[in-house]
Amino acid sequence: MREILFKAKRWSDGKWLYGDLNQLQDSTIIHWYNNGCRVADEVDPSTVCQYTGLKDKNGKRIFEGDNVYDPHENSIYTVEWNENNAIFQMAHDWRRRSVETAYYCEIIGNIYDGEGGQHEEVARGADEVQ
Repeated sequence: MREILFKAKRWSDGKWLYGDLNQLQDSTIIHWYNNGCRVADEVDPSTVCQYTGLKDKNGKRIFEGDNVYDPHENSIYTVEWNENNAIFQMAHDWRRRSVETAYYCEIIGNIYDGEGGQHEEVARGADEVQ
């Protein structure tokens, strides 16, 4: 059975929470475990990301909204949900490709934190040359 998991930023302090998603009429909640106890916190609905079921080359879970560095193309892709095709994909400018190829990529940040990691300058330089 595949793992269903969401993450989102807690309203109170902006920390990422990982767990089950519950969207209520007037709020969005993540249920998670803290020292074996189930806890519920209200989160910013604009930061909700779903786990793709895949991991990067370092074994980190890949979520919607993650920025991944592709060393073969020297490019940074953003993981997104394609509503029309009902799939997760990686996007870079006009290019789109299957997220299944992310196993050799590395997560370097996400769109909500503005993280680019150590590969950001390298990839930007490659894009400017092309």
